[in-house]
Amino acid sequence: MSKTTKSLKVLCPNCQSTLKVEPTTGLVIQTKTPKVDYSLKEAIQKEQEKKNKVDELFAKAFQDEKDRNQSLEEKFKKAMESKDDLDDPTRPFDLD
Repeated sequence: MSKTTKSLKVLCPNCQSTLKVEPTTGLVIQTKTPKVDYSLKEAIQKEQEKKNKVDELFAKAFQDEKDRNQSLEEKFKKAMESKDDLDDPTRPFDLD
């Protein structure tokens, strides 16, 4: 009996590696990972872009918090001004 089984080639969607799989057992026989070409300039540029994005998000969050604080301060002042306009609450003893 001669076994002439062909292996299956599967592409990993996560790491883009090529996997050679034996169909009868399902075992991975061989893996080939693609070589990634990195450069220091690209890495520095990506880190700078990340830093700029984080700085923009922080500035926006800071401004939003400042606006929120100002709005709450205005509402508090308005409530303090109108506190004299309110009637005194009725006491339960006055109802008898």
